[in-house]
Amino acid sequence: MKMDFSKLNLAYLLHARDLAQKDPELVAALLGVSSELTHLLIDVAPDELVHVTQIRSPLLVLRQNAWWWERLFKALRDGRQDELKVVIEHAALVVTPEGREPDGCP
Repeated sequence: MKMDFSKLNLAYLLHARDLAQKDPELVAALLGVSSELTHLLIDVAPDELVHVTQIRSPLLVLRQNAWWWERLFKALRDGRQDELKVVIEHAALVVTPEGREPDGCP
């Protein structure tokens, strides 16, 4: 049985965004991402973050590929639905930090 983390993903990113607005360096350290990526998250409006609910796999542990997060946050911020769709489709293909493939991948 595959779990649906979509609502948890949204809550996670909303809280991370709110904290990043107060202390972006702390969030960068806590999440293990660059300050640049944290600032991209700050620029994403809450109503734009709702689109992450299309991602069912867990985003609680940031994936090692910063390019994926950068593309996601830029697509959300800029309202680029075509790019957002592609990034979301790639969510299941991005390797997790432990080097394991997400559930459902060989």
